Amino acid sequence: MSAAAADGDGGAPPNSVDACTYLEGQLLINPNKVLFRRIFFLDPEKTKYISVGFYPARNYQPTVEIGSPKPAPVILTDQHVKTLSEHLPAQIDGLWRGDLYNVMDGEFAMHSASPFNTAILTVGKKKNRRSVLIKLNDLRYLSYIFPVVENQLIKYTEAVPNVMNYILQILDSTSYVDPTTIANNNILYYQLYEELKMIM
Repeated sequence: MSAAAADGDGGAPPNSVDACTYLEGQLLINPNKVLFRRIFFLDPEKTKYISVGFYPARNYQPTVEIGSPKPAPVILTDQHVKTLSEHLPAQIDGLWRGDLYNVMDGEFAMHSASPFNTAILTVGKKKNRRSVLIKLNDLRYLSYIFPVVENQLIKYTEAVPNVMNYILQILDSTSYVDPTTIANNNILYYQLYEELKMIM
């Protein structure tokens, strides 16, 4: 993917692309674009996933996303991730026993759909509500890998100041720029450079 730019034919408007668009001289980054996304599939068919990444449209804040290919994903804040981590074992146990288990934390909710051995994770209210259904076996796998997801989120959160500084440093560059010597070691800066240049 690369950002569209006006070619030299008298200022023709730029083409629409999935990474970004232009509006009255401003670069608008697609809110669905994610940098450094680490994806973990929850099932063998790869129909459910959890990912961690930096969202340019959200001030480059690292966020966790759970979803499937068709519906819009559920985006979790740090607090939602903490709540999910605390209640995931009890949700799995409840589904295994056929008991209902419900959790609410602000706009985040997790509840059982026991006839189908499924948990429903929901974020948002009314029109902005997004949900994802996760089967018991996939929830078990999620509980095994969740410490890895949490650790990645922590590392990305620690790196936010370095990422922001690097972005400001490379805005007008046309070739790779080395990070400062005190830059966070958990970020692959050459990859960050390439991903950013594709959306700028």
